Amino acid sequence: MIKHFFARLVKCLMVVLMLPLLIGVVSGAAYRLEGISFADITGYRWVIWGFLTYVGVHLILFRPYWLFSFSHKIFSTLAVWLFGGQVASVEDEGRSRSRMNTADGDGSPLVAFSPYIVPFYTLAVCFGAVLLRKWKDITAWSPVVLFLVGLTLAFHWLMTADELQEQRDRWHIETYLLAISMVFLITLGISGWGLQLAVPEFSFTEALQDGFLRTRALYAFASGNPSVE
Repeated sequence: MIKHFFARLVKCLMVVLMLPLLIGVVSGAAYRLEGISFADITGYRWVIWGFLTYVGVHLILFRPYWLFSFSHKIFSTLAVWLFGGQVASVEDEGRSRSRMNTADGDGSPLVAFSPYIVPFYTLAVCFGAVLLRKWKDITAWSPVVLFLVGLTLAFHWLMTADELQEQRDRWHIETYLLAISMVFLITLGISGWGLQLAVPEFSFTEALQDGFLRTRALYAFASGNPSVE
C-alpha cells in the first residue's frame, strides 16, 4: 500500500515538474518561429494553420485511423525487432491495431510506447523536404512544409490521445497525464529537430535554449524567487 501510494506521488510530482518544461519549450519554439517569415506570414502562423486544419478535420469530418495504424505497426515492428517480442495484428471496432507481446507473454512498456513517441508523418514531411533540397532550392515551399508539419503533428497528438484515452480505465489519472506529457514533449523535440533540417531558417537549438531559459524563469517564479536570471 505504501509503495503504491509513493509511486503515485512520484508520478504526480513528475507531471507538476514537467508542466513548466512543456510551457517553456513550446513558447521557445513559437518565439523562434515568429522570427522567420514567408510570404509576409510568420512561420508560427503557418504551423498553427496546419495544426488547426487537422483539428477541424478530426473533430468535424473524420479520423483517419488507418493512417495512424500504418505508422503504429511500422514502429511497433521496429521496436520488437530491436528489443524482442512479437506483434500481433488485431481488429477493434473496425480499426486495425497492433498488440505488443514479449516472449513470456508480458507486455513490454518500451515496445508498447515507442509508436506514440515517434511522429512518423511529421518526420516524413521533414525528410522529404531535406531530400528535395539536395536537387533544387525549395525555399519558396517552406510555408507548405511548415503547414504540413503543423498538420501532421496535430494528427499524431490527437490520434495518440484517442488511443491512450481508451486505456484510461486501466490507469490512474496521474499515469495518463504523465504518458500524455511525455508523448507531447518527446514528439515536440523530434519534430523540432526534423523541422530544423527541413527549414534551415528555423533553429531548434536556439528554440531549446530559449525554452530552457523560460522554463527556468517559471521554476524560479513558482519557488518564490522570480529574480533568478
